[in-house]
Amino acid sequence: MRCLLILLALTGSLPAEQLDPAQWEYRRKLAVKSPSVLHLVRISPEILAHAQPDLADLRIVWQDAALPYAIETLSGSVQEQAFNARLTDQVKTPDGSLRFTLRAPEATRHSRIRIRTSERGFRRKVKVESSDDGKAWDTLLDEGYVMVHEQDGSVWEALEIDYPASTRPYLRVTIADWPDVKTFLDADLLLRTVRAPLSQTVREFTPAMERGENAKESLLRMDFGERPTPWSSVRVESPAAAFHRPARVSVSNDGKLWRTACSGILYRIGKSESLALDCGEQRARYARLHIYNRDDEPVAVAKVRFESLVKMLRFIPREEGEHSLWYGNPKAEPVSYDLAIVLDRDAPIERIVLIPGPERRYGDFLGEIKPWTEKHPVVLYTAVFAAAALIAAITLRAMKKIAAKEQKGS
Repeated sequence: MRCLLILLALTGSLPAEQLDPAQWEYRRKLAVKSPSVLHLVRISPEILAHAQPDLADLRIVWQDAALPYAIETLSGSVQEQAFNARLTDQVKTPDGSLRFTLRAPEATRHSRIRIRTSERGFRRKVKVESSDDGKAWDTLLDEGYVMVHEQDGSVWEALEIDYPASTRPYLRVTIADWPDVKTFLDADLLLRTVRAPLSQTVREFTPAMERGENAKESLLRMDFGERPTPWSSVRVESPAAAFHRPARVSVSNDGKLWRTACSGILYRIGKSESLALDCGEQRARYARLHIYNRDDEPVAVAKVRFESLVKMLRFIPREEGEHSLWYGNPKAEPVSYDLAIVLDRDAPIERIVLIPGPERRYGDFLGEIKPWTEKHPVVLYTAVFAAAALIAAITLRAMKKIAAKEQKGS
Protein backbone atom coordinates (compact mmCIF):
# COMPACT_ATOMS: atom_id res chain seq x y z
CA MET A 1 0.00 0.00 0.00
CA ARG A 2 1.42 3.33 -1.04
CA CYS A 3 2.43 5.86 1.56
CA LEU A 4 -0.27 8.37 2.36
CA LEU A 5 0.27 10.70 5.27
CA ILE A 6 -1.52 13.94 6.02
CA LEU A 7 -0.78 15.69 9.27
CA LEU A 8 -2.55 18.98 9.87
CA ALA A 9 -1.86 19.75 13.51
CA LEU A 10 -3.43 22.74 15.25
CA THR A 11 -3.37 24.90 12.13
CA GLY A 12 -6.31 26.87 13.42
CA SER A 13 -4.33 27.97 16.47
CA LEU A 14 -0.97 28.56 14.81
CA PRO A 15 0.45 32.04 15.43
CA ALA A 16 0.02 34.02 12.20
CA GLU A 17 3.14 35.38 10.51
CA GLN A 18 3.20 39.18 10.60
CA LEU A 19 3.11 40.26 6.94
CA ASP A 20 3.98 43.69 5.58
CA PRO A 21 2.14 43.75 2.22
CA ALA A 22 4.50 46.36 0.78
CA GLN A 23 7.43 43.90 0.99
CA TRP A 24 5.84 41.47 -1.51
CA GLU A 25 5.89 42.88 -5.03
CA TYR A 26 3.70 40.31 -6.82
CA ARG A 27 0.33 38.68 -6.16
CA ARG A 28 -2.06 36.26 -7.84
CA LYS A 29 -5.67 35.54 -6.92
CA LEU A 30 -6.70 32.04 -5.82
CA ALA A 31 -10.44 31.36 -5.86
CA VAL A 32 -11.19 28.74 -3.18
CA LYS A 33 -14.63 27.12 -3.31
CA SER A 34 -14.06 23.92 -1.31
CA PRO A 35 -12.44 24.48 2.10
CA SER A 36 -10.81 21.62 4.05
CA VAL A 37 -9.76 19.91 0.79
CA LEU A 38 -6.19 19.59 -0.47
CA HIS A 39 -5.52 22.30 -3.07
CA LEU A 40 -2.63 22.32 -5.55
CA VAL A 41 -1.18 25.33 -7.36
CA ARG A 42 1.33 24.90 -10.18
CA ILE A 43 4.30 27.25 -9.77
CA SER A 44 4.58 28.72 -13.27
CA PRO A 45 7.75 30.00 -15.00
CA GLU A 46 6.55 33.58 -14.39
CA ILE A 47 6.38 32.93 -10.65
CA LEU A 48 9.81 31.27 -10.73
CA ALA A 49 11.27 34.31 -12.50
CA HIS A 50 10.12 36.75 -9.79
CA ALA A 51 10.38 34.62 -6.64
CA GLN A 52 13.51 33.84 -4.67
CA PRO A 53 15.56 30.96 -6.14
CA ASP A 54 14.60 28.71 -3.20
CA LEU A 55 10.97 29.98 -3.20
CA ALA A 56 11.40 31.15 0.40
CA ASP A 57 9.15 34.16 -0.24
CA LEU A 58 6.03 32.27 -1.32
CA ARG A 59 3.01 32.94 0.89
CA ILE A 60 -0.61 31.78 0.69
CA VAL A 61 -2.60 34.64 2.23
CA TRP A 62 -6.17 34.67 3.56
CA GLN A 63 -7.46 37.78 5.33
CA ASP A 64 -3.97 39.08 6.13
CA ALA A 65 -2.82 35.71 7.54
CA ALA A 66 -0.31 33.33 5.93
CA LEU A 67 -1.55 29.74 5.61
CA PRO A 68 0.67 26.65 5.97
CA TYR A 69 1.77 25.00 2.72
CA ALA A 70 4.18 22.43 1.30
CA ILE A 71 6.00 22.28 -2.05
CA GLU A 72 6.40 19.10 -4.11
CA THR A 73 8.83 18.76 -7.02
CA LEU A 74 7.61 16.29 -9.67
CA SER A 75 11.09 14.98 -10.36
CA GLY A 76 10.36 11.39 -11.40
CA SER A 77 12.68 8.47 -10.69
CA VAL A 78 14.93 5.86 -12.32
CA GLN A 79 15.52 2.36 -10.94
CA GLU A 80 17.84 -0.33 -12.24
CA GLN A 81 17.86 -3.99 -11.25
CA ALA A 82 20.84 -6.12 -12.28
CA PHE A 83 20.65 -9.84 -13.08
CA ASN A 84 23.22 -12.61 -13.09
CA ALA A 85 23.31 -13.29 -16.83
CA ARG A 86 25.74 -15.76 -18.42
CA LEU A 87 27.84 -14.51 -21.35
CA THR A 88 28.61 -17.13 -24.04
CA ASP A 89 29.50 -17.56 -27.72
CA GLN A 90 31.74 -14.50 -27.92
CA VAL A 91 33.09 -14.41 -31.50
CA LYS A 92 34.22 -12.09 -34.26
CA THR A 93 32.12 -12.56 -37.39
CA PRO A 94 33.52 -12.63 -40.96
CA ASP A 95 32.32 -9.04 -41.55
CA GLY A 96 34.33 -7.76 -38.55
CA SER A 97 31.48 -7.53 -36.02
CA LEU A 98 31.62 -8.63 -32.39
CA ARG A 99 28.85 -11.07 -31.45
CA PHE A 100 27.97 -12.57 -28.07
CA THR A 101 25.01 -14.19 -26.32
CA LEU A 102 23.54 -13.45 -22.90
CA ARG A 103 21.53 -16.10 -21.05
CA ALA A 104 19.09 -14.48 -18.62
CA PRO A 105 17.55 -16.26 -15.61
CA GLU A 106 14.15 -17.83 -16.28
CA ALA A 107 11.08 -15.55 -16.11
CA THR A 108 13.25 -12.43 -15.80
CA ARG A 109 12.04 -9.18 -17.32
CA HIS A 110 14.93 -7.14 -18.74
CA SER A 111 15.34 -4.02 -20.91
CA ARG A 112 19.00 -2.90 -20.95
CA ILE A 113 22.48 -4.26 -21.66
CA ARG A 114 25.57 -2.43 -20.45
CA ILE A 115 28.88 -3.39 -22.00
CA ARG A 116 32.37 -2.86 -20.55
CA THR A 117 35.36 -2.22 -22.79
CA SER A 118 38.92 -0.91 -22.62
CA GLU A 119 38.65 0.70 -26.05
CA ARG A 120 38.39 4.48 -26.52
CA GLY A 121 37.30 6.81 -29.30
CA PHE A 122 34.62 4.90 -31.21
CA ARG A 123 30.96 4.82 -32.21
CA ARG A 124 29.51 1.55 -33.46
CA LYS A 125 26.15 0.24 -34.55
CA VAL A 126 24.40 -2.39 -32.40
CA LYS A 127 21.72 -5.00 -33.13
CA VAL A 128 19.91 -7.06 -30.46
CA GLU A 129 17.96 -10.29 -31.08
CA SER A 130 15.95 -12.44 -28.67
CA SER A 131 15.04 -16.11 -28.52
CA ASP A 132 13.17 -18.62 -26.38
CA ASP A 133 15.53 -21.52 -27.13
CA GLY A 134 18.75 -19.95 -28.41
CA LYS A 135 18.08 -21.25 -31.94
CA ALA A 136 15.28 -19.23 -33.57
CA TRP A 137 16.00 -15.50 -33.30
CA ASP A 138 13.78 -12.41 -33.66
CA THR A 139 14.98 -8.82 -33.90
CA LEU A 140 14.45 -6.91 -30.66
CA LEU A 141 16.46 -3.79 -31.59
CA ASP A 142 17.40 -3.22 -35.21
CA GLU A 143 19.64 -0.19 -34.71
CA GLY A 144 21.34 1.29 -31.69
CA TYR A 145 24.78 2.70 -30.94
CA VAL A 146 27.53 2.41 -28.36
CA MET A 147 30.14 5.14 -28.12
CA VAL A 148 33.10 6.53 -26.20
CA HIS A 149 34.10 10.08 -27.19
CA GLU A 150 36.68 12.45 -25.68
CA GLN A 151 36.81 16.19 -26.38
CA ASP A 152 37.48 19.47 -24.52
CA GLY A 153 38.53 17.56 -21.43
CA SER A 154 35.22 15.68 -21.22
CA VAL A 155 34.50 12.00 -21.82
CA TRP A 156 31.17 10.74 -23.16
CA GLU A 157 30.42 7.08 -22.53
CA ALA A 158 27.24 5.66 -24.04
CA LEU A 159 27.71 1.94 -23.41
CA GLU A 160 24.09 1.12 -22.55
CA ILE A 161 21.85 -0.60 -25.09
CA ASP A 162 18.15 -0.08 -24.40
CA TYR A 163 15.47 -2.22 -26.03
CA PRO A 164 11.75 -2.98 -25.45
CA ALA A 165 11.32 -4.92 -22.20
CA SER A 166 11.37 -8.69 -22.75
CA THR A 167 11.17 -11.91 -20.74
CA ARG A 168 12.91 -14.06 -23.34
CA PRO A 169 15.92 -15.83 -21.79
CA TYR A 170 18.32 -15.56 -24.75
CA LEU A 171 19.78 -12.32 -26.16
CA ARG A 172 22.20 -12.12 -29.08
CA VAL A 173 24.12 -8.85 -29.46
CA THR A 174 26.02 -7.82 -32.60
CA ILE A 175 28.31 -4.75 -32.55
CA ALA A 176 29.65 -3.69 -35.95
CA ASP A 177 33.30 -2.99 -36.81
CA TRP A 178 34.88 -4.24 -33.59
CA PRO A 179 38.63 -4.50 -34.32
CA ASP A 180 39.88 -6.54 -31.36
CA VAL A 181 37.72 -8.97 -29.38
CA LYS A 182 40.11 -8.71 -26.42
CA THR A 183 39.06 -5.09 -25.76
CA PHE A 184 35.52 -6.28 -25.00
CA LEU A 185 35.50 -7.07 -21.28
CA ASP A 186 31.98 -8.03 -20.18
CA ALA A 187 28.26 -7.25 -20.38
CA ASP A 188 25.57 -6.78 -17.73
CA LEU A 189 21.84 -7.41 -18.01
CA LEU A 190 19.43 -5.01 -16.32
CA LEU A 191 15.81 -3.97 -15.98
CA ARG A 192 15.46 -0.18 -16.14
CA THR A 193 12.24 1.36 -14.82
CA VAL A 194 11.69 5.05 -15.48
CA ARG A 195 9.07 7.29 -13.97
CA ALA A 196 9.27 10.35 -16.17
CA PRO A 197 9.57 13.75 -14.50
CA LEU A 198 7.02 16.44 -15.28
CA SER A 199 8.72 19.44 -16.90
CA GLN A 200 7.61 22.82 -18.20
CA THR A 201 9.23 25.12 -20.75
CA VAL A 202 10.54 28.31 -19.16
CA ARG A 203 12.37 29.84 -22.16
CA GLU A 204 12.59 29.06 -25.85
CA PHE A 205 15.31 30.22 -28.25
CA THR A 206 15.92 29.99 -32.00
CA PRO A 207 19.66 30.72 -31.97
CA ALA A 208 21.86 30.86 -35.04
CA MET A 209 24.29 27.98 -35.29
CA GLU A 210 27.98 28.92 -35.21
CA ARG A 211 31.16 26.97 -35.73
CA GLY A 212 32.83 26.09 -32.45
CA GLU A 213 36.52 25.97 -31.65
CA ASN A 214 37.00 23.45 -34.46
CA ALA A 215 35.16 22.48 -37.61
CA LYS A 216 33.59 19.44 -35.96
CA GLU A 217 31.75 21.44 -33.28
CA SER A 218 28.46 23.36 -33.59
CA LEU A 219 27.84 26.14 -31.07
CA LEU A 220 24.55 27.81 -30.08
CA ARG A 221 24.46 30.81 -27.70
CA MET A 222 21.57 31.94 -25.46
CA ASP A 223 21.12 35.04 -23.27
CA PHE A 224 18.41 34.95 -20.56
CA GLY A 225 18.65 38.65 -19.73
CA GLU A 226 19.15 40.38 -16.40
CA ARG A 227 16.58 38.26 -14.50
CA PRO A 228 17.14 34.69 -15.71
CA THR A 229 14.45 32.15 -14.97
CA PRO A 230 15.76 28.98 -13.27
CA TRP A 231 15.89 25.86 -15.45
CA SER A 232 17.12 22.30 -15.06
CA SER A 233 17.23 20.70 -18.54
CA VAL A 234 17.83 21.61 -22.19
CA ARG A 235 15.75 20.13 -25.01
CA VAL A 236 16.48 20.53 -28.72
CA GLU A 237 14.06 20.45 -31.62
CA SER A 238 15.61 19.16 -34.85
CA PRO A 239 14.19 18.34 -38.29
CA ALA A 240 16.94 15.76 -38.85
CA ALA A 241 15.60 12.24 -39.40
CA ALA A 242 18.51 10.41 -37.75
CA PHE A 243 21.52 11.51 -35.72
CA HIS A 244 23.67 10.54 -32.73
CA ARG A 245 25.80 13.33 -31.22
CA PRO A 246 27.70 14.02 -28.00
CA ALA A 247 26.65 17.39 -26.56
CA ARG A 248 27.57 19.68 -23.68
CA VAL A 249 25.96 22.73 -22.02
CA SER A 250 28.12 25.45 -20.48
CA VAL A 251 26.85 28.42 -18.44
CA SER A 252 28.19 31.78 -17.30
CA ASN A 253 27.02 34.73 -15.22
CA ASP A 254 29.16 37.31 -17.03
CA GLY A 255 29.81 35.78 -20.45
CA LYS A 256 33.53 35.40 -19.65
CA LEU A 257 33.97 32.66 -17.07
CA TRP A 258 32.27 29.46 -18.22
CA ARG A 259 31.64 26.14 -16.51
CA THR A 260 30.13 22.89 -17.76
CA ALA A 261 26.57 22.40 -16.49
CA CYS A 262 25.97 18.97 -18.06
CA SER A 263 26.79 16.69 -20.96
CA GLY A 264 25.20 13.72 -22.67
CA ILE A 265 24.10 12.20 -25.96
CA LEU A 266 21.44 13.65 -28.26
CA TYR A 267 20.05 11.11 -30.70
CA ARG A 268 17.19 10.06 -32.93
CA ILE A 269 17.37 6.51 -34.24
CA GLY A 270 14.25 5.04 -35.82
CA LYS A 271 11.42 5.40 -33.31
CA SER A 272 13.81 5.99 -30.41
CA GLU A 273 15.11 9.42 -29.45
CA SER A 274 16.66 11.34 -26.58
CA LEU A 275 16.70 15.08 -27.19
CA ALA A 276 17.21 16.47 -23.68
CA LEU A 277 20.17 16.98 -21.35
CA ASP A 278 19.63 17.04 -17.59
CA CYS A 279 21.74 19.82 -16.03
CA GLY A 280 20.38 20.18 -12.51
CA GLU A 281 18.96 23.54 -11.44
CA GLN A 282 20.71 26.50 -13.11
CA ARG A 283 20.11 30.26 -12.99
CA ALA A 284 23.00 31.74 -14.99
CA ARG A 285 22.36 34.52 -17.49
CA TYR A 286 24.27 32.95 -20.40
CA ALA A 287 24.20 29.41 -21.79
CA ARG A 288 25.94 27.68 -24.69
CA LEU A 289 25.06 24.37 -26.33
CA HIS A 290 28.04 22.55 -27.84
CA ILE A 291 27.24 19.74 -30.30
CA TYR A 292 30.14 17.54 -31.41
CA ASN A 293 29.55 16.22 -34.92
CA ARG A 294 32.70 14.08 -35.20
CA ASP A 295 33.04 13.37 -38.95
CA ASP A 296 29.31 13.77 -39.65
CA GLU A 297 27.51 16.77 -41.09
CA PRO A 298 26.29 19.30 -38.48
CA VAL A 299 22.85 18.36 -37.19
CA ALA A 300 20.25 21.09 -37.73
CA VAL A 301 18.65 22.61 -34.61
CA ALA A 302 15.38 24.51 -35.05
CA LYS A 303 14.77 25.46 -31.41
CA VAL A 304 16.38 25.13 -28.00
CA ARG A 305 13.99 24.86 -25.05
CA PHE A 306 15.02 25.32 -21.44
CA GLU A 307 12.81 23.42 -19.02
CA SER A 308 12.34 23.19 -15.27
CA LEU A 309 10.79 20.49 -13.14
CA VAL A 310 7.20 21.28 -12.25
CA LYS A 311 6.70 22.31 -8.62
CA MET A 312 3.28 22.10 -6.98
CA LEU A 313 2.32 24.18 -3.96
CA ARG A 314 -0.04 22.23 -1.65
CA PHE A 315 -2.26 23.74 1.01
CA ILE A 316 -5.56 23.09 2.79
CA PRO A 317 -7.72 26.24 3.06
CA ARG A 318 -9.93 26.60 6.11
CA GLU A 319 -12.44 29.00 4.56
CA GLU A 320 -14.15 29.53 1.22
CA GLY A 321 -13.32 32.75 -0.59
CA GLU A 322 -10.62 34.63 -2.42
CA HIS A 323 -7.11 33.77 -1.26
CA SER A 324 -3.92 35.11 -2.81
CA LEU A 325 -0.40 33.93 -3.60
CA TRP A 326 2.30 36.44 -2.67
CA TYR A 327 5.92 36.38 -3.93
CA GLY A 328 8.72 38.71 -4.96
CA ASN A 329 10.21 39.61 -1.57
CA PRO A 330 14.03 39.35 -1.66
CA LYS A 331 14.23 39.83 2.13
CA ALA A 332 11.71 37.14 3.11
CA GLU A 333 12.99 34.35 5.32
CA PRO A 334 12.06 30.67 4.79
CA VAL A 335 9.00 29.60 6.76
CA SER A 336 8.45 26.40 8.74
CA TYR A 337 4.90 25.36 9.55
CA ASP A 338 3.45 22.75 11.89
CA LEU A 339 2.20 21.02 8.75
CA ALA A 340 3.43 18.04 6.75
CA ILE A 341 1.85 16.73 3.56
CA VAL A 342 3.55 13.63 2.16
CA LEU A 343 1.52 12.21 -0.69
CA ASP A 344 2.07 9.73 -3.44
CA ARG A 345 1.33 11.48 -6.71
CA ASP A 346 -1.30 8.82 -7.49
CA ALA A 347 -2.75 8.46 -3.99
CA PRO A 348 -6.58 8.20 -3.99
CA ILE A 349 -7.39 11.40 -2.12
CA GLU A 350 -9.62 14.30 -3.08
CA ARG A 351 -7.68 17.23 -4.43
CA ILE A 352 -8.38 20.41 -6.37
CA VAL A 353 -5.95 22.03 -8.81
CA LEU A 354 -6.27 25.81 -8.73
CA ILE A 355 -5.32 28.00 -11.68
CA PRO A 356 -4.01 31.27 -10.25
CA GLY A 357 -5.11 34.59 -11.70
CA PRO A 358 -2.87 36.97 -13.66
CA GLU A 359 0.20 38.44 -12.03
CA ARG A 360 -0.28 41.86 -10.44
CA ARG A 361 2.00 44.17 -8.52
CA TYR A 362 1.57 45.51 -5.01
CA GLY A 363 -1.07 48.24 -4.93
CA ASP A 364 -3.24 47.03 -7.81
CA PHE A 365 -4.04 43.51 -6.53
CA LEU A 366 -7.66 43.35 -5.33
CA GLY A 367 -7.84 47.13 -5.73
CA GLU A 368 -6.01 49.46 -3.38
CA ILE A 369 -4.60 47.65 -0.36
CA LYS A 370 -6.07 49.55 2.60
CA PRO A 371 -4.53 49.80 6.06
CA TRP A 372 -5.70 47.27 8.62
CA THR A 373 -7.57 50.00 10.56
CA GLU A 374 -9.69 50.87 7.50
CA LYS A 375 -10.57 47.24 6.82
CA HIS A 376 -11.62 46.65 10.46
CA PRO A 377 -13.32 49.91 11.64
CA VAL A 378 -15.52 48.18 14.24
CA VAL A 379 -12.48 46.80 16.04
CA LEU A 380 -10.77 50.20 15.80
CA TYR A 381 -13.71 52.20 17.21
CA THR A 382 -14.32 49.66 19.97
CA ALA A 383 -10.68 49.93 21.01
CA VAL A 384 -10.82 53.75 20.92
CA PHE A 385 -14.00 53.91 23.03
CA ALA A 386 -12.56 51.39 25.51
CA ALA A 387 -9.36 53.39 25.80
CA ALA A 388 -11.31 56.63 26.29
CA ALA A 389 -13.47 55.06 29.01
CA LEU A 390 -10.38 53.70 30.76
CA ILE A 391 -8.67 57.09 30.66
CA ALA A 392 -11.83 58.78 32.00
CA ALA A 393 -12.08 56.28 34.84
CA ILE A 394 -8.44 56.75 35.80
CA THR A 395 -8.80 60.55 35.66
CA LEU A 396 -11.97 60.51 37.80
CA ARG A 397 -10.28 58.26 40.36
CA ALA A 398 -7.27 60.58 40.54
CA MET A 399 -9.48 63.61 41.00
CA LYS A 400 -11.33 61.93 43.86
CA LYS A 401 -8.02 61.15 45.60
CA ILE A 402 -6.87 64.78 45.25
CA ALA A 403 -10.19 66.08 46.64
CA ALA A 404 -9.96 63.71 49.61
CA LYS A 405 -6.43 64.90 50.43
CA GLU A 406 -7.52 68.54 50.28
CA GLN A 407 -10.41 67.88 52.72
CA LYS A 408 -8.03 66.22 55.21
CA GLY A 409 -5.59 69.11 54.95
CA SER A 410 -8.27 71.68 55.75
